Amino acid sequence: MPLITLLSDWGQDDYYLAEVKLRLHALLPDCHVLDISHGLHRDDLLSAAFVMYNLYSSMPENTVHILGIQDIASVGRPHLLVRAGGQYFIGADNGFFEYFQWISGRKVDEVREIEVWQDSDFTGIDVYTFPSRDLFPKVAAMIVQGCDLDQIGHPVQLELKALQNPMSNRVMEKDKGGSQIGCRINGNVLYIDHFGNACTNIRKSEYEECLRQYPFSYMVVNGKKVYKAPVRAYQDLTEGSLLGIFLKNGFLEISIHGDHAANLLGLSRGSRVNILFGQSRLAL
Repeated sequence: MPLITLLSDWGQDDYYLAEVKLRLHALLPDCHVLDISHGLHRDDLLSAAFVMYNLYSSMPENTVHILGIQDIASVGRPHLLVRAGGQYFIGADNGFFEYFQWISGRKVDEVREIEVWQDSDFTGIDVYTFPSRDLFPKVAAMIVQGCDLDQIGHPVQLELKALQNPMSNRVMEKDKGGSQIGCRINGNVLYIDHFGNACTNIRKSEYEECLRQYPFSYMVVNGKKVYKAPVRAYQDLTEGSLLGIFLKNGFLEISIHGDHAANLLGLSRGSRVNILFGQSRLAL
């Protein structure tokens, strides 16, 4: 039986999560359901895409993901079935999939607009408020039971929304004479975890590419200069030290050894993080 995952902003205190699980088990009594997270901030699609990126490559083939964040469809924003990396994602066309492509660096394999009928909240009355309960489990069951995808929906193109690309950018610095003297990576905080560690959108690959051309100079984290280059392990610095470290996912994390970096540095989603190389300088 393929794995079914749930990712949402519902929290754990209300009954919504239990409703969805009961519906899944009614349709697929032997299904295995994995809760990825239900503690996302409301409508935070970027964090949802980042969380999914960190896990989906470890999931078995044919895993079905139910995305319970901004899940209600509207005109121009239909429900979609997306196939990527041998797995299936069920959600609304709300921007999640664009963020997921940007963060993962890969295109999805197939997109279908879901045509399966959503159950109404009330018999005989057209009221549709909770597709994660009344539609997505039906689609998940069809996939698990081997249904032809044409019975679920027709192929469509994933149209890019007017979203800001969340990835970092690299700038080559020149002196007044036009000669290159360094480079700078401009990034932002993508996600803050329970411990206050702030994961940025700065990739290890672009850091190493700059490092091959110029020596590390310093980092700027929300206006604070850090002269220590990213370390390999938290224990490389003493407790209380501010550090940068590249994680297994390939992105730079800002942390304070043994403390809550986000609170102490005033970090939030979108806070600026810059890395400077060579003679590159940043006015604060």
